[in-house]
Amino acid sequence: MEIYTELAAAHPDEFLAPLASALTNLASSLKSVGNHVGALPHAVAAVRVDRKVAERHPTGLRSALAGSLTNLSVHREDVGDLAGCLAPAREAVEICRELVARHPVAFQPQLAGALHNLADRISATGDHEGALAPARDAARMYAGLASQHPDVFQPDLARSLTSLANKSAAAGDRASAVLLAQEAVRIQRELAAARPAASLPGLAAMLNNLAMHLVAAGEPATALPNAEEATALYGHLAAEDPDAFLAEFATALTNLGNHRATLGDVSGALTAGRESVAIRRALAAQHPAVFRQELATALANLAAHLNRAEDPAAGLRAAEEAVALFRELAEREPALRSPLAGSLGTLAQNLADTGSRKEALAPAGEGVRILRVLVDELSSAHLPDLALSLQNLSKHLGANQDAEGAVSAAREATAAYRTLALENPGAFEKSLVSALANLAGALARTDDHASAVREFDEVVEEFGAHPATARRLGVERSIFLLGCPGARASAGVRELVSFLHRDAAPDGGTDAVTVRARRALRAYGDPEAVRTAWEEETFAPAPAWLALSPKTLELVGSWMFAPDWPGSRDVWSRNADVLGSEEAATALEELAFLDRRTAQQHAALREAVLVHGVTAAYDPLILAEQVAEWVGCADWAESRVFLQDHPRILRARPPQDTPLAHVAVLDVARTEGLDAAYRLVEDRDALQAYVERALAAGDGNALLHAAAVEGQVFDDGLSSLTHAQAGMVLTGAVEGIEPDELATLLPRAPEATRARLLREIVALSVRHAHPHGETWLRMVQALNGAV
Repeated sequence: MEIYTELAAAHPDEFLAPLASALTNLASSLKSVGNHVGALPHAVAAVRVDRKVAERHPTGLRSALAGSLTNLSVHREDVGDLAGCLAPAREAVEICRELVARHPVAFQPQLAGALHNLADRISATGDHEGALAPARDAARMYAGLASQHPDVFQPDLARSLTSLANKSAAAGDRASAVLLAQEAVRIQRELAAARPAASLPGLAAMLNNLAMHLVAAGEPATALPNAEEATALYGHLAAEDPDAFLAEFATALTNLGNHRATLGDVSGALTAGRESVAIRRALAAQHPAVFRQELATALANLAAHLNRAEDPAAGLRAAEEAVALFRELAEREPALRSPLAGSLGTLAQNLADTGSRKEALAPAGEGVRILRVLVDELSSAHLPDLALSLQNLSKHLGANQDAEGAVSAAREATAAYRTLALENPGAFEKSLVSALANLAGALARTDDHASAVREFDEVVEEFGAHPATARRLGVERSIFLLGCPGARASAGVRELVSFLHRDAAPDGGTDAVTVRARRALRAYGDPEAVRTAWEEETFAPAPAWLALSPKTLELVGSWMFAPDWPGSRDVWSRNADVLGSEEAATALEELAFLDRRTAQQHAALREAVLVHGVTAAYDPLILAEQVAEWVGCADWAESRVFLQDHPRILRARPPQDTPLAHVAVLDVARTEGLDAAYRLVEDRDALQAYVERALAAGDGNALLHAAAVEGQVFDDGLSSLTHAQAGMVLTGAVEGIEPDELATLLPRAPEATRARLLREIVALSVRHAHPHGETWLRMVQALNGAV
């Protein structure tokens, strides 16, 4: 670096730009080994040098300055300077806009990237609404670029959609987040089918992201298969290249453990959590500066799972280790004070659950103090964490008989969540409801039920402009009344009955609020009073769901959310009498409020089992699941082994979204055997021999199979499209064929390929001239470049 500095001083025109590049690379290298504080000065210096370069060459080299400003914004966020990271990100965007105004084609990709970065930096400051505009602009730009150059910009489009999904979710629009994340996965899956080595890591990351958004949108059962697939992909990648992917595999395992815990699979959560900790412990031993933070995060997650598994002593050991690691790391990296506070909260809960309730107060209080400082320094970015810490502290204070302290902390937590939910109801509604219920409970423990009801009334009124939130808060108010003495409990029963009679599931879809109200009525200690209230309020008999037993509901839920169809069949076989009962049908109707599609699917499955028997009902489902697992194999060698182990797949009709290369393998395997089928996807010469036989026989279906393999396996777009069009002509499906599209692929294809295809199509046009001679002619002209 000193040599570059000396050379730049002596010959600025020649060596300033290389000096800036060297400084950028040094900052990146320091970041990669976890030294964020050490990286920042070099990123600052790179910007300073690039400014000098831009001053000397104002029309030619401002692009480099924009790039170094973007990098600086990331490095500032790495050290916790959330306010300081915005200015360089905004300046980078402005420079790129100026460049695009003069040279749109050359600089649009850099502008899209700068917008993407700005959105991330704005979001990091807590301004999620403000992050949406640049994120949308970046996605729109990448969509335009991808439409012109799909081979180059489709990966960027998928990444930008993922980012936009994250920003939408943070801004409270969870439905849009799921749709955007699903589209990103769809695009990335197509890329992975064509170029697996380059695109499978991105697919794994996007599946993880989709799972996160599905959970937030109230679809944990739908989320789990995506998390499972992501983890499996990372597992295969890590086996092939542990240096590149072992850390990602550990992260996926942590996420998978959290998803399993959400669905109540504590054993599965522990298995994933322990494997993640083991991997990260080994990585941290080799590269402590890089991986000790990840180890601390994994330990904190494992501690929470151990607590749920009723092993708080083991959880306490994991939590103590996580806190010790975060405390040491936060001394050097102030940005890690927030995860330190989170780990202190986990430690407090583990202490409380091992009987050390008094000892739990110290870490809970320390976590709150840390977050207060962060909120003072960084405004609202850490307010959600502070609100959660205050709510948990309130619970610990209550457990230690400090009723007034519990009320004070709960009141502050509720006030913070009210502020957050008014700005963003979608993101903070559930947290506000939880905090308000906790405050009401704390007030009730001081026998001040009237104040608790007033708190509910004030907040419900405050959210009058947000009907969904007000509706949920109103139900929570009624549920609180059930636990109050005297006439308030009766009022709570009648309010819930009235709500369920007039307003439950207004669109007939997913509705957690209705589920909450129903469960509260079922759990009320005086069932006769509930039945009486229902009959008096509705003038109708009490519904069957009021008598639904918790045991049946739990069993039906376990059956409905079984991890796979063989597991589901096993649950049915062990509990056929209960699952075949009318009460089980009622339970499915109840669970439909949480996951309508899955409940309806299982209602139909239940009827099929009762009518046709277990084997007939389950076999098609198990077979379809096996087909999906076969399609998801990491490579063709694994695919062949799986198909050998599950030969019934050969009898299956694959679903419409099955990759065409896999359809081709199945069809060829049925007629010519596994060896012949897998030679097509493993040996390009064997595939060409198959093409030549199809050409000689005029076999359109075989050419369609070959086209799928050429495109999806060997990335030969021109051969694939040519043989697909030829196959369609031979089978008579000429509607929709556009021979002119062949010409657009000519520039990217070798001349030898074009010449071979031209010979093939000319020969076919002679042998099969009628009745589609004009189509053959247009294909020949397109391959000749005459379009």
